[in-house]
Amino acid sequence: MKIEKDSVVSIDFTMEDEDGKTLENTIETGPAEFLIGHSQLMPAMEEALTDKEAGDEVTIDLSPDQAFGQRRKELIEQIDRSQFSDDMRFEIGQQFEITGELGHPEAVRVTDLTDSQVTFDRNHPLAGKGLKFSVSVREVRKATDLEIEHGHAMSDDGGCGCGH
Repeated sequence: MKIEKDSVVSIDFTMEDEDGKTLENTIETGPAEFLIGHSQLMPAMEEALTDKEAGDEVTIDLSPDQAFGQRRKELIEQIDRSQFSDDMRFEIGQQFEITGELGHPEAVRVTDLTDSQVTFDRNHPLAGKGLKFSVSVREVRKATDLEIEHGHAMSDDGGCGCGH
């Protein structure tokens, strides 16, 4: 079966940054499953995988705009330490989740500290970077109606961990 909208694809992949450093390798953690056509993969990745079959291998080079976008200065914010309780401790590189403007969770990282301010960055850590994916297609199957309804692949027992 060829990869198309509403198919579930199981892949092994290695993701590298522009310097060739491996950032993720599913060969060590087990294959990843995605429901094609439901915004689970970057559009350029879905396009590169379309019409591939089990056993196919493909290399996908993504520009920053095709991956996690360019870094945006407006997502970097300095906040006075006086806005936080005295017992709050911050470290450069610390990551945590906040509620964003639209009520959705957003990841933020502490990128700078001074005696008076904390700098937070809401950009994705890989924003502004090109990525290279080496992908091996392991399996392709038609998605179930439930998977299409939920918008993602389900485990063999029909569970998804999404609370539905």
